[in-house]
Amino acid sequence: MKTDKVTEKVVRGKKIYIVENHHEVIIPWSEYASNNETAPVLLTFDHHIDTRSAFYRHSRRLADLEWKTVRAQLIEDVDINESGTITSSLERLCNDEHIDLAIQTGMISDAVVFSLINVGVCRDYANSKIYYIDPCCTSKCEKSSHDDECQIDVYDKVIEGEELLFKLNKINKFIPGFFTFNRINKKFILDIDLDCFHTKKAINAVDMSVFNYLVNNAEIITIATEEYYVELEKKDDSINVNYLLEKLFAHIENAIERSE
Repeated sequence: MKTDKVTEKVVRGKKIYIVENHHEVIIPWSEYASNNETAPVLLTFDHHIDTRSAFYRHSRRLADLEWKTVRAQLIEDVDINESGTITSSLERLCNDEHIDLAIQTGMISDAVVFSLINVGVCRDYANSKIYYIDPCCTSKCEKSSHDDECQIDVYDKVIEGEELLFKLNKINKFIPGFFTFNRINKKFILDIDLDCFHTKKAINAVDMSVFNYLVNNAEIITIATEEYYVELEKKDDSINVNYLLEKLFAHIENAIERSE
């Protein structure tokens, strides 16, 4: 993959792609799609939901109320088998519009968003192939009204095993049979925005078993560093992009080693 927007690393055969801006993941996603017949499901961890319509902002600037016509043409111009169209589309795509574009162009079949914004467990209103799995608190919380303490608990346990199992089981509501007997039954891409890690506890989970499973079974892994949002959303002043990326890679390498 020859582009200055993507850093590619390979850990024992597992391809991992790192980008600075989240929408740039369409470069490795499209490359994967162009070489495989079956479009995978996307599993993405993110503070935000990142599900605006593709090219929405650019189209609104150009055509205002007629933006949908412009957007449709821009989507049609993207060909996953022509890398030049992917690169050029980034000039008009914003960093929260990439999931919709990926579905519209066949890079992925469906997207499951594990965000930290409380939108519930539901379908996206604009794209019925995007699903939110966002419980307002952790699976064991029994409070009738959730508070700031609950929110920090959610942040701390973003990749904890028990919470991931809870979330993965929710996917069956939208994609029947996706996760059964603690196994995923479809090909998937694992996508991680570093801004989903708000605390040191979050990136240093106690039970990594489910996350390890995701690492080992993903077709590819994509990571967005998004330094601006890491700094904006973090709750521990001592964490930064370099710390999170180093820890995440240690987890990935450990997961792969354990599987061998």
